[in-house]
Amino acid sequence: MDFQDKLQSLLGETVEVVTGIQVTTGVLIRVTDSTATVLTSGASGYGNAQNVVFQLDRITYVRLV
Repeated sequence: MDFQDKLQSLLGETVEVVTGIQVTTGVLIRVTDSTATVLTSGASGYGNAQNVVFQLDRITYVRLV
């Protein structure tokens, strides 16, 4: 199982994605052959959730939260 396959097995889970410059927590909603997309939650009541797209080769690690 490669990294992409492992990430696809985590679709719908809340994860923490760590890169060399940021840490992002949210629900893993999409994985392609080159990217992973996480839906982050906004501040309660503000509705500013956003999709954050990561290049797979830039991800240091991913963990379940």
